Amino acid sequence: MNQIFTLLNKYNRREQMMLLACALAVSVYLLWLIVLGPIQSKRDQLLVANTASTQALGRVQIMAAQIQQMRDQGTTASLANISSAIDSSLRANGLSMSGFQPGANGEVRVRLERASYESLMQWLYEMEFKQGISVSDLSIAATNDVGQVTVNLRLQKR
Repeated sequence: MNQIFTLLNKYNRREQMMLLACALAVSVYLLWLIVLGPIQSKRDQLLVANTASTQALGRVQIMAAQIQQMRDQGTTASLANISSAIDSSLRANGLSMSGFQPGANGEVRVRLERASYESLMQWLYEMEFKQGISVSDLSIAATNDVGQVTVNLRLQKR
C-alpha cells in the first residue's frame, strides 16, 4: 500500500485524481466483465430454457387430455362391446343373466341363477377362446335342482 502512495506522490493533485478515476473505471469494467456479464448471460439462458420447458409442459398437458379423452371413449366403447358380446353369447347358449355390474378398467361382474352346468361350461369356453374375454374371478354354487348352478363371475376383455 505504501508503494502506491509513494507512486501517487510523484504526481500533482490533478494527475492523481485522473489516475484514481481511471483505476476506478478499470475496476468497474473488470467487475462487469468477470462477474456481472456471465451472470446476465446465464440468466438469459435460463429464461430461454424456462420458456421452452413451459411450452413443452403445455404440449404434454394437451396430449394427456387427449389421451384421457380417448381412454374414456375407449372404455365406454369397450364396455358396450363386452356387454353386447356377453348378452348375445348367453342367449345363444340358452342362459340368461340375473345381474350385470360394470366395473373399473373394462371389467364386468355377471350373475347367473339356475344356469345349466353344461351350458355354462360351453359359454365359458366360448367367452375365453372365441370372444377373447377372460374370466378373472369365478364362483359356482350348487342349487337344489340337479344340473343347475348359481354363478358369480368377473370378466375382462383381453
